[in-house]
Amino acid sequence: MNQFFIDTASVSGNRISLTGGKLNHIKNVLRLRTGEKVSLVTEDTGITYTCSIEEYRDDTVICLIEDMQSESRELPVRVVLYQGLPKSDKFEFVIQKAVEMGAVRIVPVQMKRSVVKLTKEKAEKKRSRWQAIADYAASQSKRSIKPEVGEVITFDEAIKIAGAEGEVIIPYELAEGMEETRHILNELKGKKTETVSVFIGPEGGFDETEVNLAREAGAHTITLGRRILRTETAPIAILAWLTYIFEE
Repeated sequence: MNQFFIDTASVSGNRISLTGGKLNHIKNVLRLRTGEKVSLVTEDTGITYTCSIEEYRDDTVICLIEDMQSESRELPVRVVLYQGLPKSDKFEFVIQKAVEMGAVRIVPVQMKRSVVKLTKEKAEKKRSRWQAIADYAASQSKRSIKPEVGEVITFDEAIKIAGAEGEVIIPYELAEGMEETRHILNELKGKKTETVSVFIGPEGGFDETEVNLAREAGAHTITLGRRILRTETAPIAILAWLTYIFEE
């Protein structure tokens, strides 16, 4: 069943009216017929409506509400991914998979070893595309919210923001072994941490000064195992671990 995010204002009684891009996608791209079902999720509350397409009008599709589900599909912990800015195609892959795995926000970070350097103007243009990828992934994976792709920021800025929001973890090849990593992650769950920020290095990894700065700010360094993972693989690994540990 196809899912779309909607504004609460489009809900009226037992019907939901969709216009613009959503109408075009349902009618002309998916070519859904009357009677076929769609899943519609309100962006602000996360309420999921199972609807059948009742009728098409000139500029509107009317959907009849058949069921309502308020149970969230989100992780019990807010996971924010701070991704060292990689090449464009890799970052698009990271956005897609991080959204599928439950991240609530993905923030591109300009790090010392980032190969890609973006001007503010180019970054804003790319951000629009990045957000569209996140929106589509959220619909496809049946998320209850639309995760945000943030602006490109510096490592120093990222550490300050993440430290103010909650706990910070950094997968680092020189971190202590897996036993210590298990202890750290289980401790975060025991503390009922509300927000966990994950930092992932770019293709060249973290510069040592960045890791030291993060540690001074209270970040936990962890290992992802004895193998070196690509910058686009590491977020999937750590998000899978956090899902296993935090999700009941």
